[in-house]
Amino acid sequence: MKPNGSNPSRFSGRRQSGMTLPEVMISSAIMVLAIAAMISANMMGFKENQLMTSKSGASDTSRYAVNTLLQDIRLAKGYQIGNIDSTNAFIQITNGLLQGTAIQLFPIIISSNQTIDITKYILYYFDLSDTNNNNGKLWRYTSTNQVSSILASNLINSMYFSSEDYSGTVQSSRTYKGVIHTTLQFCEFQFPLTKVGPTYLFNYYRIDCRATPHLPDGP
Repeated sequence: MKPNGSNPSRFSGRRQSGMTLPEVMISSAIMVLAIAAMISANMMGFKENQLMTSKSGASDTSRYAVNTLLQDIRLAKGYQIGNIDSTNAFIQITNGLLQGTAIQLFPIIISSNQTIDITKYILYYFDLSDTNNNNGKLWRYTSTNQVSSILASNLINSMYFSSEDYSGTVQSSRTYKGVIHTTLQFCEFQFPLTKVGPTYLFNYYRIDCRATPHLPDGP
């Protein structure tokens, strides 16, 4: 007669697997970290998208300003460099270095005597009244319709026009081969309620503009 003992092999296939408390805690921690990483990556991508959108908008604005300015300079038959006084009147620089905050462009020649029509002009001038808030402006005024418009804003640092020779030296007396030079340095704001950088700016960039007017041949 065989002894009535239990056979260990009968219950080996019924053993149920499970996770201990430390394993559950570690798995939960890994899951929380993974979710936090996904949220963080999503927020970073969202902020980068806003940054690129803002840069694209700023680039479109600067391109329009530069293209308009350069086109007017190239079409000019004459020009004067000067400054704007307290009454918004243009004051021409007649001696010294030809460098000022405003430029007057004359695009029309009188057909009868081939002289420049000084009554019709396009005036560009930098408005420095709000530079403390990093918001210098470039205005464009046309005498034909007497309309002023802001061509560019959020400008910082040096804002002036100069007449240079071929080597980049500022002229003391204007010549017909003078090159008009100005620099537009833009700044753009991101998240106005959040301090980004020491002056709340996240980006700035500059565009150097040089063009020669289509003047009649001279000395």
